[in-house]
Amino acid sequence: MKKCIFMTLIFNILLSTAALAECTYDGEKHPEGTVIGPYTCSDGKWVFK
Repeated sequence: MKKCIFMTLIFNILLSTAALAECTYDGEKHPEGTVIGPYTCSDGKWVFK
């Protein structure tokens, strides 16, 4: 029973992190929603806002 719960937890963590987009700026990865100057990381791209 504990193994099943553990595997479900690991699966959910992997699934949730895979869904998060990252943007690269100056060689560094930044998570979704990061704001640098007039740009915001959205869907893996820097968008001007």
